[in-house]
Amino acid sequence: EDEMLIALGLTDMVDALGASWVAASRVGTALALVASDTFDAAIVDMKLAGEPADAIMDALSARDIPFIITTGYGVEAIAEKYLSVPRFTKPYMPDHVEAALLSVLAPGKSRARSV
Repeated sequence: EDEMLIALGLTDMVDALGASWVAASRVGTALALVASDTFDAAIVDMKLAGEPADAIMDALSARDIPFIITTGYGVEAIAEKYLSVPRFTKPYMPDHVEAALLSVLAPGKSRARSV
C-alpha cells in the first residue's frame, strides 16, 4: 500500500489477527522483499505510486507464495491471469482482510513470517 493512512489501517488489521508483517510502498522495494524474505501470504495493492504491481504478483507466483489483491480500481485493472486470485476493495474492512487471508493460507503450512 502506498498511501500511509491506508497502510497504517491495514497493518493494524493484520496485527489484530496476530500476524506479523512487512510493508512496501514501491514496486522495487516489494520485489526486493519477495526475493529476500519468506512469507506465508501477501496482500498486494494493484498500483504502488502509480506503478502496476504485476511484477510483484509474478514474483510471488514464481515463489509459490499465495497472495490477495487489493485495489481501489475496478476488476478491469487486474490482469486476466490474476482474476481468480482472492481480492478485496478499498476501503478495507477487518472481516474482509481476515477472510481473504484465511482463504489463501493452508492450515499447518508455516513459513518465517505471516504476512
